[in-house]
Amino acid sequence: MATKPRTRGSPKKAPKPKAPEKEKTQRERFIETARELGVDETGTEFERALDRIVPAKIPT
Repeated sequence: MATKPRTRGSPKKAPKPKAPEKEKTQRERFIETARELGVDETGTEFERALDRIVPAKIPT
């Protein structure tokens, strides 16, 4: 009896290692880094910069 021909598919890939459960999310890491750099959280610096960039609307 003849044997079956082998298929030429891609070999199975190894599963990705799972991340530890206690690892911080990207959002948490971003906030922590911003606080370390002393970023203003109130938004006053942003508003000040925006007022300089965007001219005030003139009522028509």
